[in-house]
Amino acid sequence: MSSTRNSAGFTLLEVSIVLLIVGLLLGSVMQPMGAGLAERQRRQTLEQLVEIREALIGYASVYHRLPCPISSGNGSEEPQLPEQDCLTAHGYVPAAALGITGRYDSSGLLTDSWGAPIQYHVTLSDSDSNGLADFTTVGEMRRVGMHNLKPEYEICSASSCDQLRANRVPVVLLSTGRMITGSVDESENQDSDTRFVSRDIDLVGDDQFDDIVIWLSGNVLLTRLLQAHVLP
Repeated sequence: MSSTRNSAGFTLLEVSIVLLIVGLLLGSVMQPMGAGLAERQRRQTLEQLVEIREALIGYASVYHRLPCPISSGNGSEEPQLPEQDCLTAHGYVPAAALGITGRYDSSGLLTDSWGAPIQYHVTLSDSDSNGLADFTTVGEMRRVGMHNLKPEYEICSASSCDQLRANRVPVVLLSTGRMITGSVDESENQDSDTRFVSRDIDLVGDDQFDDIVIWLSGNVLLTRLLQAHVLP
């Protein structure tokens, strides 16, 4: 009887050791697979943002203005008449107006690789104070003149903006990444002001950041509109 019990106990121990080893092996395999998936999601989202930026330039070349952000997927916030202005500078990508395809959430908003709506911010600056936003009113960029336009967004390396990456930016596109808000810098990207933070991804500690931020500079937009003969 004693011999039988010892044999059975030894067998259970062996099974436990085998399961432990298998668990460690699976963990060592799954960890790089998870990292690879995260990197692929970031790359796909970045490519998606670049595609949207190009679509915005194309839209401005055809309609002589930038589209308005939307808050739902029905496009009701997109003005149909030249004299109408945008309801807000901060919202989401008007994918239908831009002809962008992709995945959408239950509200009909274009989403990134993590299923979050992609944010679109457009400056509503009015350089000559005539009540018409320069970049979102038909023909206003041409009338005001490229040297007089004053887009108001700035891109910083931190919320304190000790290091400025770009200024006088008319358009910002933003994906919140896997995290919605992970740090002060990420919160800066959600407060609907004129400052945005773009920096390296950091998933460790209290200063985590995985927002993906790209922008359309004023110089690039104006150059492309000159090439399209929208501007003189």
